[in-house]
Amino acid sequence: MGRLDNKFAVVTGATSGIGEATAIMFAKEGAVVVGTGRNEAKGAELLAKIEEVGGKGYFFKCDVRYKDQLQALHDFALEKMGKVNVLFNCTGVCPPFCSFLEQTDENLQLVFETNFRSYAWGMQMFIPDMIAAGGGSIINVASISSIWPELGSFYYGSMKAAVSNLSMNVAKEFAKQKVRVNTILPGPIMTNMTPDFVKNNPEEQAKMIEEHCYLGRLGVPDDIAYGAVYLASDESFMMTGEALVIDCCLCISN
Repeated sequence: MGRLDNKFAVVTGATSGIGEATAIMFAKEGAVVVGTGRNEAKGAELLAKIEEVGGKGYFFKCDVRYKDQLQALHDFALEKMGKVNVLFNCTGVCPPFCSFLEQTDENLQLVFETNFRSYAWGMQMFIPDMIAAGGGSIINVASISSIWPELGSFYYGSMKAAVSNLSMNVAKEFAKQKVRVNTILPGPIMTNMTPDFVKNNPEEQAKMIEEHCYLGRLGVPDDIAYGAVYLASDESFMMTGEALVIDCCLCISN
């Protein structure tokens, strides 16, 4: 049996990086998955990968910055699966690294809409369904940037800190209805969001590993997906309002 048998999951940001890896791993562990993204071609690739691991999934094109599209995602998920008891909020953008004085209003608006507001809207829409289903698990992707300074990434880290705080408060309100809300705080994970000066520079990667990644390598999306499976499963029933740090020992001592 899979660890997520009889689970019905929605994964946002599912066409690349952490979201894609998690959607595939959820399906591999037995969950039925609705993945979202803005690129239909990548959505088709996601479904093919889910099929390869023997899973079942659907794709819904959605820009989470818009409430009507999130509502359509909600309705699609309920139509296809009948219920939703796992929500993995993973959409995210990271503006170019620069001085705080050079950050623009457009950067702030984009990060707020994508990295915070969409998470709040998604939780508001799916929590009533989880209560009706007897409980559920919401997993919000924050960042290690939310608890330690990362120069150049001011709005990104601030919105991720807001996600963590919101998650704790929502967890407290709905714990008695058995709706659990936790966050994952990834460290340096190599995805399409990794800044180019790191992604395209082996020397910079080696420097990061030497200075921060005490376990000897940068992270990959599956490293986060493993944690997400745990939080989505009944194995983590006693966890709510918590932050799961997966960072290869990068942050606390530096």
